[in-house]
Amino acid sequence: MDRNFVEAYRLYLFGRMAQGVSHEIDNHLSIVIGYSEMVRINASNPDKVRENAGKVLLAGERIADLIRQYSHYVRPHEPENEFFSVEQTLREIMLFARYDLERNGAIIETPVSYPPGMICCDRRDFALALLVLLFNAAEALPRKGGMVSIGVSRDEEAWEIAVTDNGAGIPEGMEEKVFEQGFSLRPESFRSGMGLPTARYIVAEAGGVLRFSNIRGGGCAAVIRLPVAQGKADGPRE
Repeated sequence: MDRNFVEAYRLYLFGRMAQGVSHEIDNHLSIVIGYSEMVRINASNPDKVRENAGKVLLAGERIADLIRQYSHYVRPHEPENEFFSVEQTLREIMLFARYDLERNGAIIETPVSYPPGMICCDRRDFALALLVLLFNAAEALPRKGGMVSIGVSRDEEAWEIAVTDNGAGIPEGMEEKVFEQGFSLRPESFRSGMGLPTARYIVAEAGGVLRFSNIRGGGCAAVIRLPVAQGKADGPRE
């Protein structure tokens, strides 16, 4: 695997999310159109105009944020290490990924709190690897729903980002096979079998490891472990 493959997979995965992005934009545009009409109807009532105009502005800002973050993370680039907040990065990618992740009734549970400090690696690549794990977990859930949980922890040596689900888990002996290029546990024709190999490659390039394990009682955990970097690692979050 090389950099060209990572960028090709990035475009593939973000292409899958385009419909969800369109859906979210359409929802906010409905608010813009609806409350713009209310502004017109209530033109003689300054208080109503002010209230409705505020809702139009908020919806417009959400559309702008959605497009801005989607465009930023989909853009091909040469990897470059930078210090960044896991919390902020997760919040940004969920702006455009939540619709697709929750399409089949999945519940995505994000952390209530985060350890202090910042991770150091390529931010957009980290986001891509995390998106791969989130989609992999969401697709492993029962068709009528289930839960995907994200956990973030840190010790003196490394950060750990865990994505867990309550699906069927990985068949015994397949924990490493899922990282083989072209291999997939699901038979649908649109499964490329390239997401997990791409995620592992990205994590390895950042000096970390990615591993899978089944959870006692059902489900699976995917854990990214990245070394704590020197410098701003103990600084405030963004």
